[in-house]
Amino acid sequence: MSNKQPTLSIVTPSYNRAHLLPACYRSLCSQTNMDFEWIIVDDGSTDNTSEVVAAFSRDQFSIVYVKKGNGGKHTALNASHPHIHGKY
Repeated sequence: MSNKQPTLSIVTPSYNRAHLLPACYRSLCSQTNMDFEWIIVDDGSTDNTSEVVAAFSRDQFSIVYVKKGNGGKHTALNASHPHIHGKY
């Protein structure tokens, strides 16, 4: 993983969807272009989302985990903005 600014920022808002995040991670790992960052915004989950995200390797691309209180998908997307570093 490079320290340069990524071209693309992928934002995933999540609420109690820890069981789905590994499939998303595997899909991102299978991309041929790794010039992106993945921002996961946990919208107050009560499942093991933080533990699942902590287990993901960050060797191929940057993964940013943001935890916030539950407020709905729109607030999770808004909470991602300060963490976005990609051009797109």
